[in-house]
Amino acid sequence: MKNPIIVYNTSYNGLSIIQEFGSKGYSCFALDSKYSVGAFSRYAKFRKCPNPIHDEKAFIDFLYNLCAKQSAKPILFPTNDEWALVTAKYKQRLSEVALPCVASFETVNTLLSKDLFYQIGQQRQYLTPYTWSVKDLESISKNHFPIVAKPKYKTLPAEKHNQQLNRELKKIRLVILNDKEELHKFCISKKRLLEHVVFQEYVLGNSDTMFTVGIYADSKHEIKALFTGRKVRGYPADIGDNILGESHEVPSYLIENTEKIVKELSYEGIAEFEYKLNSITREFRLIEVNPRPWSWIGITPYCNVNIPFIAYESLLGKEMELTKSDAKNGEVKYIKIFQDFFNCMVRYRFNYKPWHLSYKSWKSSIKAKKIVVAEWHKKDWGIALASIPYLIGKIFLQKWHI
Repeated sequence: MKNPIIVYNTSYNGLSIIQEFGSKGYSCFALDSKYSVGAFSRYAKFRKCPNPIHDEKAFIDFLYNLCAKQSAKPILFPTNDEWALVTAKYKQRLSEVALPCVASFETVNTLLSKDLFYQIGQQRQYLTPYTWSVKDLESISKNHFPIVAKPKYKTLPAEKHNQQLNRELKKIRLVILNDKEELHKFCISKKRLLEHVVFQEYVLGNSDTMFTVGIYADSKHEIKALFTGRKVRGYPADIGDNILGESHEVPSYLIENTEKIVKELSYEGIAEFEYKLNSITREFRLIEVNPRPWSWIGITPYCNVNIPFIAYESLLGKEMELTKSDAKNGEVKYIKIFQDFFNCMVRYRFNYKPWHLSYKSWKSSIKAKKIVVAEWHKKDWGIALASIPYLIGKIFLQKWHI
C-alpha cells in the first residue's frame, strides 16, 4: 500500500511534488487557504483549509483529522516557511497520524529568525554575512558600507502576525544603505519597524549570482540527497525569486558548510541553502536557509536526485545511500516560462535592461539538454491554463509590476 501524500501550500514547489507523486499513482491531497496554481492539478484532491498564520489551531485540527481518515499514515510536505513552522510546532501531535517531512520547531524557528540564525552563523563561521542588530548600529564604521536593511522574517509567524505590519515589512525586503546618512534617515523614517529589522553586509550581485544547495537529511541528520544549482534569472533582477534556474556545480567547501549546519542544528527534512557569490570579491556568503521544499525543487528528478521521493522512502524507514545530482553545468534548466517570457519581453526593460531580450535571444538563453517547464506537464495540461491568470494576479499584486 502506498502512503498518501499531503502537500500544503500549493504554489509551484507544492505543484512539483504533487505531479511527481500523482503521476506515479500515489494518492495526493493539496491543501491551501486560497487557490494557488497547484490547486488545479488533476493529480490531487484540493481541500481548502484554514490559514495557519491566522488560526494555527484550526489548521492543525483540520490537518490532523484529514490524516486520521487515511488508511496509512500520509507523508506531509509543507512548502512555505509559515506552514513549515506550524507543522514543526505540532510535529509530535501530527506524528500520531502522519509522517511530517520537517525538522524540529527549535531548528525551523532558528533558521527562519534571521537575527538568531545570523548570530549563530557568525559565532560558528557558517559563511553568513556580517550582521548588526539595532543596538549595534553605532559600531558600523564607514568602511562597512554599503550595508542592507531587511526584515527578520519573510512573513511574521502566527504569534506576531499583523497584516498591516507584514505589508510594510514586505516593502523593505532589501534596502541598500550607502553611508551613515542614509542609515540615519532609514532609522528615522522606519522607526516603528526597527525591532523587526536586521542590518547586514551587502553582498554585491544580482539574482544570477545565487547558488542553491538543495538537500534531504534523515532523522540522524545525515544528508541523503544533494542537488546543486544556480539561478539564471529572478524577478526583480537583484533580489527576486527564481524564474529560470539551472543545474550547476558549487565549490566543495559550500557542501561541507551545509553538512556542518545540518549536523550542528540537528536538521532533518528537505531544505534549500542559498549562497550568494559576491560579484567583486568572488567570495560566497550564505544568505538564507529555506527549511522546506524550495520553489524549483521540480528540477531535481531530472538531475537523477529525486529529493521528494528520497524523502518519502526515508520517512517510511528505508535506509538510504547518499544520492547526488549528476547533471553538468546548465545541462538541465527549470523555467516558469510564462513569467520569464513576459519579464524578458517587458518587465526587465524597466527593472534591469541587460535582461530585456529579443525573442531570439530569450529563446537562446533557455536552451538546455533538458528543460523542465513549471507550467507544463504532459498529463496535467490544466496547469498551463491556470497559470496564466495566476501570472496576471502576481503582476498586479507585486509592487514591481513593471
